[in-house]
Amino acid sequence: MVELEPVVWNFTLNGSHTNESGSGYPSDEFYNIVHLTETKILPAFVGFLCSAGLVGNVLVLVTILRSAKKTVPDVYVGNLAVADLVHVTVMPFLIHQWARGGHWVFGSTLCTIISSLDNCNQVACAAVMTAMSLDRYLALVHPFRLLSLRTRSRTIRINLFVWAASLIMVLPAWIHSKVILFRDGLESCSLNLVSPKEVLWYTVYQTTTSFFLPLPLILICYILILCYTWRMYGKNKKAHRYCTNLPRERIVRLTKMVLVLVAVFLVSVGPYHVLQLVNLSVPRPSLAYHTCYYLSVCLSYAASSINPFIYILFSGHFRHRLVCRDTPSMPSVEREIQPRSSF
Repeated sequence: MVELEPVVWNFTLNGSHTNESGSGYPSDEFYNIVHLTETKILPAFVGFLCSAGLVGNVLVLVTILRSAKKTVPDVYVGNLAVADLVHVTVMPFLIHQWARGGHWVFGSTLCTIISSLDNCNQVACAAVMTAMSLDRYLALVHPFRLLSLRTRSRTIRINLFVWAASLIMVLPAWIHSKVILFRDGLESCSLNLVSPKEVLWYTVYQTTTSFFLPLPLILICYILILCYTWRMYGKNKKAHRYCTNLPRERIVRLTKMVLVLVAVFLVSVGPYHVLQLVNLSVPRPSLAYHTCYYLSVCLSYAASSINPFIYILFSGHFRHRLVCRDTPSMPSVEREIQPRSSF
């Protein structure tokens, strides 16, 4: 999920900042390409992604809410769907600003709310994914040892804490988000970071909390899950405890789902945060930088659209619930500790 603000974003939206000294940006051709991308191509593409994300996440939420037995993974997946829905709900305001060449017409209060919610979603999504990765590790590697801790009520409280902590962690966005008036009369919603030190501090803080801190935790959990799963499969195969074809099929499906989830997180969010750090050392961004930046924006918003379809594609249990209403069968605790129920 991408924030409103980067300083380079204000640069490109405001024509009066281009080539004032006769050097730097390559005249009108550069500005025309950037302006076309920001006002036409980017809004149209991100709008399409948000529409797809709206449909997919509504399907996920409806499927979970109508289930007779809601499991612990359902709580995490539901929270990710809620975060993605909030994200695609605030996006029309940002798309409108892009389409109008960076001009914000919704007032200062709404600017602060929209910008802060966008930042909050970045932190919350990363935190929920981290908590979900840890939960999957506990469910598969230690299903009975910590069973009393993996209850639906505890999971709901954990997710409420994640949202509260995320709102607190984005206090800089609540403080600095405002409508900025440029010299040519353009009013743009952005973060008012006036000094290089403030830009450096905020960029490092935001990329750390939203990406570089949760990433190793997610990777460690899933690596441990895959190592344990394949090790147990090998032991059971040697002992001839059960038919190996079907268990191997489930393990391969689990492996694919894990790899896809991690890959989507890396590919969708990683480029944006890396470019934010690169921007700290770029005095005047080139056309190549802008091209990469726009691609990273699209990738970050694509995650909100792709995530629900990953659950539908890789989880046979979830696909079954999507088309059929659940009927009570076994207690939810028993269902949660069985790998076949979650994957």
